[in-house]
Order: sequence, then C-alpha cells, then structure tokens
Amino acid sequence: MNSSFGQWKELPVLVVHCGAGSYSGRQDVLEGSRQAVETTLRRVWPMLDSGSSAVAGVAEALAVLEDSPWSNAGTGSVLQLDGLPRLTAAIMDGARQKLSGVMLVSHVKNPSRLALALQEREESVLGPLGAQLLARELGIPPENPLDARSMRDLLGTLDASASPGLPKERMDTVGVVAVDRQGLLAAGTSTGGRASTVERVSDAATVAGTYASRFAAVSCTGVGEQLVDDGFAVRLETRIRDGKSLAVASELAFSEATQANRHYGWIAVSSGGCWATCHTTPNMPSGVWCAGMAEPRLNG
Repeated sequence: MNSSFGQWKELPVLVVHCGAGSYSGRQDVLEGSRQAVETTLRRVWPMLDSGSSAVAGVAEALAVLEDSPWSNAGTGSVLQLDGLPRLTAAIMDGARQKLSGVMLVSHVKNPSRLALALQEREESVLGPLGAQLLARELGIPPENPLDARSMRDLLGTLDASASPGLPKERMDTVGVVAVDRQGLLAAGTSTGGRASTVERVSDAATVAGTYASRFAAVSCTGVGEQLVDDGFAVRLETRIRDGKSLAVASELAFSEATQANRHYGWIAVSSGGCWATCHTTPNMPSGVWCAGMAEPRLNG
C-alpha cells in the first residue's frame, strides 16, 4: 500500500506533495521533485512553527513549489496545443470553509498569489480574464512561466503515440495541507494541467481536488477527471467529519480507488494533527514536518 500515516501530539503540522504519477525513465525529475518537497518544507516550516496561520503557510509553500522548475505548476508548467501554459491554483481556509482560486491563467508565474488574494473577496473562483484583471489590479506584472523543459515536454508529447494504461504525461501537480498552532486548517493545490489539450478544467480549483474545514484539509493530484468523478477531496473530508479517523478514511478511499483503477494521490491532515499521504500511482514525492521533529520526513 503506497500510504503513510502519522499522529503527532503537538501542532503545527505541514504536509507537501509534488505530484502523483509514473516517473519511469525520469529519475532526474523524481529526484528534482523530492528536492522541491524538502526545500519547501525547510523554507516554510519555520514560519508555521513561529505562529503563522495555516492559510499563510499553505500560500507560501505553494509559491515556493510554483517557483521550482521540477513542478508542473508556475514556472515550468506544461504547454497546451497552442503553445500556452494554463495555470490553475486554489486555496481553502478551513476555519471559514472558503475556497478561492483561479483557472487557466497564462501570464502569471504564481497563480497561488491570486488565489490567496481572493480569500478576502466575494468572488471565489475566477477564469482566465478575471484572473488577468485581478493580477493587474494587484500590480502583478505579466510574466511568462515557459521554460526549456516545458517546450521539450510539449514536443515529446506531440511525437509520442497514444498508449493505454497508466498515463505517461507529467502529473507533477503540487499541493500543501497544514494545521497551525491554533488547530486551524488549510489546503492548497497548484497545477499546469495536462499537456497538449486546450482550456481543460479539472479538479485543482474545485472541492474535488482541494478542500478544508475545521475537521480536515485535503489536496489531491493525479488524473483530474477521475478525482472530479469521485468528488474526492470533499468526500474524504465528509468521512472524517462524520467520525472516521483520517487513517481509516484514507484506507477506505485507497481501497475504492484501486478497485476502480484510479490513478491519483492525496495528502491530508486533521485538526488533531493526524496526517496521511496516499497514492495509487508508482510515485508521489511528499514530505511532512510536525512540531517536535528535528528534520522533515520524506516519502515517495
């Protein structure tokens, strides 16, 4: 079982992932993704441990992951058929049970910054034009998240013949869940989506991919259509809200996902400090840092 569970007596708790998928033949990407997870934990843990809110910690961690060239989020995101990246990001504040996000943004390196700004606005989720206008209002200049790896991946995808089974394309979406010293929760997810499609919307900025309440916080990664079909993040949270432990709820979800031949993964944390990292795919680089740990614990 590709799962790891833990329960810590002290808060806060920070959990990070860098995408569920198959890294076969991409050892450099796997190692880079693992390094991105560790770098993010080391960068963000001190602020969370010093008393920052779960929302602030999640937002900062997403920005660090988006800046990594190894993630399919922010800089280095995959390109669509027309040569443009289309980025999606969401943050959910569990205390207010408020989801905010942007979808399919092309000229912003850190869509999570826009998602965070929307936490203080009436609008919850903006499309590409609304996100562009919000960035202008916030004084965020247009930036191109394209890099050489994105172009190579696009050309490789266009040249590859279709094959059944486990998807081979990059699924290195990033996500973060946290519970702060006050026991408040937040979740966040950021992704460049799937290469070689046009304006595809999947799970990241919906409650299927990102969800938080006063009971649990969940961030998902993998095949977005499957996560949407399963209503995954909110369904996992509901089981915890209804009385199941995080471990039991995740084990049940893992069993259901494998039986249905799903290709995805998730990280989750509960208000009491329990955490979980699970994936049905061969890999999902992830890590956790809890109060009292001298070093982060890395998985995947």
